[in-house]
Amino acid sequence: MNSLGRWAATILTFVAMGGTSRAIVARPATLSWEEAFPVDTSRALYLDAHYVGSDGASHRLQLWRRGTDFLHRRTDDALDLYLERADGQSDYRYRMLDHRRRVAISVNRGHLYRIGIFSDWFGLAHVVDHPKSRFTVRAALALSDEHRRDCTWRLLVRETPNGRDRSRICWSPSFGVPLAIRRFGADGKWVDQFVADRAEDKSGTAHAMATPAPPEGYAFFDAGKEIAPEEGD
Repeated sequence: MNSLGRWAATILTFVAMGGTSRAIVARPATLSWEEAFPVDTSRALYLDAHYVGSDGASHRLQLWRRGTDFLHRRTDDALDLYLERADGQSDYRYRMLDHRRRVAISVNRGHLYRIGIFSDWFGLAHVVDHPKSRFTVRAALALSDEHRRDCTWRLLVRETPNGRDRSRICWSPSFGVPLAIRRFGADGKWVDQFVADRAEDKSGTAHAMATPAPPEGYAFFDAGKEIAPEEGD
C-alpha cells in the first residue's frame, strides 16, 4: 500500500472510531413520564423508608397501597393519611389522623382542588410527584457509590424559578416506587434525600387496607362542609 493509501486508511479508521465514540457517549433520549416511571397496579405494596424533610431533619415514611383504590401513608407515627375510592367512583375520600392534636379530618380530592391543593394519587401513592413545571427525564447509569441492583436509575431535571433542580431516582418498576432519590446539592455533590429500607409485596396479607373510623377521643372535622357547604344536608 502506498503512502496515499495508508493515509486514506488511517482517515477512514479515525472517522469510523469517531462515529462509534459519538454513539457510545450520545445523550440518552428523553423519556415520557410513563416510560420513565412505570407502575404495576395489580400489586399490593408495603414500603418503609426514611427521607430528609424541608426542615432538614430525617423522617420515616410507611406506605401501604392496594392497586389504585386504597392508600395509607404514615409519617413519623404522628400523621396517618388514608385515600380510598369506592367501586365505580372516580373521586377519592381522604382522611387524615393527626395523633399529636388528636384530630381526624375528612375531605375529598374535589374539595381540595377547589381551594388550590392539587394533591394527586400518583405523587402520594408512588412518592415521586409529577412536576408542575417543565421537566425532562432520561435514563441514567449508576454512579460509583450507587450500589442498588434492583432498580432503574433516572435523571429528572425540573425547571424552577431559581434554575434547574436535578434529581437521580432509583425506580422500581415492580413496586412502582423509588428505592432511592438523590438531589444535586449546591456543593456539586449528589446527596441522599430518600432511601427505602424495606419494600415488599403485600398481596393477600392480613393488613387491613381500609379507612378506619376516627379513634375514640379524637375530634372529627368534615372539611368538605366548610369548603363546599352547598353539598351538605
